[in-house]
Amino acid sequence: MKLLKKLLFINTILMAKIFRKRTPLLVSWAITHRCNNKCIYCNIWNVNSKELNTKQIFPIIDELSQLGTQIIHFTGGEPLIREDIGIILDYCHKKDISTSIASNGLLVPQRIGELMKLNLLGLSLDGPEEIHDYIRGAGTYRRVIEAINIAKDKGIRVRILAVLSQLNLNVIDFLLEKGREFDAPIIFQPATHLLLGGEKENPIAPNEKEYKRAIDRLIANKRKTKYIANSISGLKFLYHWPYPQKIRCLSNLISCRIEGDGRIYICFRNQYQGNQVENKNLSVRAAFSRFSSLYCDRCCCASSVELNSLLAFKMDTIFNSWNFI
Repeated sequence: MKLLKKLLFINTILMAKIFRKRTPLLVSWAITHRCNNKCIYCNIWNVNSKELNTKQIFPIIDELSQLGTQIIHFTGGEPLIREDIGIILDYCHKKDISTSIASNGLLVPQRIGELMKLNLLGLSLDGPEEIHDYIRGAGTYRRVIEAINIAKDKGIRVRILAVLSQLNLNVIDFLLEKGREFDAPIIFQPATHLLLGGEKENPIAPNEKEYKRAIDRLIANKRKTKYIANSISGLKFLYHWPYPQKIRCLSNLISCRIEGDGRIYICFRNQYQGNQVENKNLSVRAAFSRFSSLYCDRCCCASSVELNSLLAFKMDTIFNSWNFI
């Protein structure tokens, strides 16, 4: 992100914190629930939901632009499974909105030509080949490494997402080495007790004591390496998983979640439902304005934790965000 946009980003944070000025600065958009993978800890691929088409998506992007949105993070499911993803990214670029995508990497080689205006490509990597393939399917490790190399060769910024589970808590050093190898920061996200998008228990949720030891290692390594995208304040908060500290969540001042069918929530994990954007009598502004701060005792979402640390004026998070926005 260019310097001027970074300064504008920080200014919006200040206005939200000091004057409670609400701006959907950063929007997470689950543009589809469809996925070409079936990861052990996820059930989102099995959630049946409608999707907005391209013509329905454009007016939402128009209004987000008018409201001051600077970043749209497309997630899913697998965003690259949508045939129109390149058209959507180009439209955001025309509106001067930065874009990022969370992907499993399987379709990157086929779709790379449509990703050239992407600001950040997030790719999931959970450990060495045997661990990653066990979680995400045979051959997926090789293909995500291929996706990282292709993106880097094309000059696309890459960030790695590592989901901490019982299978990879002892391979932190391997993941950090991959971050150094590819010059790609890693954001560490604890797995949930329940399947993502489901109600069954997650079979690879980490052991609490081993998880805490892994977070301690990350905090110690954060002082030595630039390849951990979480801030120290964020990691200290995530340390308390699976019983996180209760916080007054202020992320609704600067962010929201849009589902594939157009519904708006405060966040994915605490789906306080707003109203469907497609409702002709309710604008994005009106839906966003209906949210109020809430006290949350369930947040273990690394990105939401970072946003709240930012709004709490944690200095290490501010410096950390400057490097990664």
